[in-house]
Amino acid sequence: MKSSKNFKTIFAIILLSMIGIQSFAVEGYKDLKFGISKEKVIASKICSFNTFNPGQIGVKGIACTDFKFGGKTTNAAAFFINDKFLRFVIEPSIDIIEGLSKGLVKKYGAPSSMSTDNEFNAVDNHPNKEAFLAFDNNTVYLKIMSDKVNIQTTILIYTSPLYDILLSKNQENSLKDDL
Repeated sequence: MKSSKNFKTIFAIILLSMIGIQSFAVEGYKDLKFGISKEKVIASKICSFNTFNPGQIGVKGIACTDFKFGGKTTNAAAFFINDKFLRFVIEPSIDIIEGLSKGLVKKYGAPSSMSTDNEFNAVDNHPNKEAFLAFDNNTVYLKIMSDKVNIQTTILIYTSPLYDILLSKNQENSLKDDL
């Protein structure tokens, strides 16, 4: 299923509207600051979290299906490495992608990195493709994906720069005796 709007057009409009916009440093998601404990994230009661296994070495997760975002209920997850909150993921409806994109540009300024026009077009026209916009030194990501039957979804990721560093270190440590 194709989206009602062409992503290339949406992102071209956003990029043209970015003149004079300032960037802010991301320190977490709203009141959930990176580095806090799992208990503090659960105590925030932003949704009904349950523990799950993210399937990555040294990463623990909690997720919910009742997170409020954009006036709708959706899925969200918090990820922890070394018992510290370092990533928050939201699954907003693809129907709000244009407003979400514009809101991120307004809040964080120009993307710090992004997919090519060809990659955005591929999401519109081909299955199993993805494209992204990243903001604030790649600590906020908006990813758009098409699945095997070309149904499009999106995820919004708030991540600490430490997440990938610690994940890589955990992976390296788990392999050191095997190499």
